[in-house]
Amino acid sequence: MMKHRRLLLALGLTALLGLSARETRAANMTLEVIYGGNTFTFAGTQNAVSPSLTVLNGNLAGSGYSFTGLGGSSNNGFSTNMAFVADSGTLQFTAGGIGGPLTIIVTEDGFTAPASGASNTLMSTQGATFTGTTTTSSQSDVGNFKDAGAVNQNLPTSPATLFGTTMAAQSASATAGLPTYAIPFTLTSTTTINMGAASSTSPGNDVFTSTTSVSAQVVPEPASMILMLTGMPLPLVVMGLLRRRRAAA
Repeated sequence: MMKHRRLLLALGLTALLGLSARETRAANMTLEVIYGGNTFTFAGTQNAVSPSLTVLNGNLAGSGYSFTGLGGSSNNGFSTNMAFVADSGTLQFTAGGIGGPLTIIVTEDGFTAPASGASNTLMSTQGATFTGTTTTSSQSDVGNFKDAGAVNQNLPTSPATLFGTTMAAQSASATAGLPTYAIPFTLTSTTTINMGAASSTSPGNDVFTSTTSVSAQVVPEPASMILMLTGMPLPLVVMGLLRRRRAAA
């Protein structure tokens, strides 16, 4: 019985150490806004990043651009079958500003799930709703996956660019298979917006979203398989196996 107790204790400690390792390897999100050769970086938590719009818009003064909303999110640590980073917000452009391309990058490393699998896929999606802008306004998005080894894969959305004018919401996406990779891995979503205002009396708007994700085919874990097949808690299964082995001896 003492040996059994030691074995169950070891199993419990192993599970706790595994959870602790996952937590310590997780990293915080970052969000960057790049404009006119300048990069403005904001740090967040493991699952969210919210820049100071007052600081950001102050740095963009004279460009014609200003944000009325901007943030990033991820599900790092909450799922074993899918990982994602995403950003969303509203960018305005006022006539008379300098304009030109503005890039938003959200990234997070330290993802430990999903582990590599033959059916794992990388997906990049974007959405845009342009109002009060010219047809020369545009938005493009690129998702990036980078593992702890040699895999570094970019995935532009298809079609690569959404063009702006006053219209309904637009969306685009692309999906590709992933080669064998090592954990932890990093996900990055890069959105580039170039706006022109159609009127000097009201700013143009782009309500945007972008997501980079990795999905895996759902395969039950060994412990889950035992629970499904036996309907018993894992410690009772282990005890039963040990009793059978002792009886056979």
